[in-house]
Amino acid sequence: MSKKILSILGISIALFTVSALVTPVFGLEKIRVTWQKGKTTIGSTQKGPWRTLKSGMTVTVGSFIKTDKNSRVELAMPDNSIIRLGSDTLFEVNQALFPQDKLRRFSSRLYIGKMWARITSVFGGRRGSFNTSTPTAVAGVRGTTYNLKAGADRSTEISVYEGKVGVGPPLIVEGGPKEEMVWPIQVSEKKWEEIILGKLQRLYIGPDGEPGKPESFDPLQEKDEWVIENQKRDSLKQ
Repeated sequence: MSKKILSILGISIALFTVSALVTPVFGLEKIRVTWQKGKTTIGSTQKGPWRTLKSGMTVTVGSFIKTDKNSRVELAMPDNSIIRLGSDTLFEVNQALFPQDKLRRFSSRLYIGKMWARITSVFGGRRGSFNTSTPTAVAGVRGTTYNLKAGADRSTEISVYEGKVGVGPPLIVEGGPKEEMVWPIQVSEKKWEEIILGKLQRLYIGPDGEPGKPESFDPLQEKDEWVIENQKRDSLKQ
């Protein structure tokens, strides 16, 4: 597998649309909490200590976010991209660079739970990278909408609603030595070619890291409360 392919491996979810009422604030690594439901906590390590995360607070690189049952939290990036975390989710921010005149670089990890992403496509003709890893895959997007699930059994499911997502094993090469995710060796050593998911396509990756085949889905038949809730919130921001 070439470095070019590895550099865009991933599983991600995002939207092309951006709120025209919010002005991007570039050059900041801080992420804002713009909406919350239920109890959400933040910590500097995967095991805490944890403190309550509230609307209006900021999240910095290296932070872990944990949601309780029936909880939700919405995070806004400096470029107006949006990430929402569902209940019983553990999420980590690894990198968040949004310089005005350079490529943006954002990376995160979804250890378990659900994440909905609405990622802006381009600002000033520049894109950069926007990646999220799970125990069995990495997702890289550039302007798209997707739903990402990381199961307790280490399985992964991604559904793309807008745009395209490049999906690959948990291994990234970005102009330097490879970075392997902190997962079991048998998972991180899985080698499979990058899979490109288009609009209204879904992919399931098993606990062993083996991907299935992309399948089409009908968004009008979606009965998942999590999906419906996010679609409603997205419509309010357009």
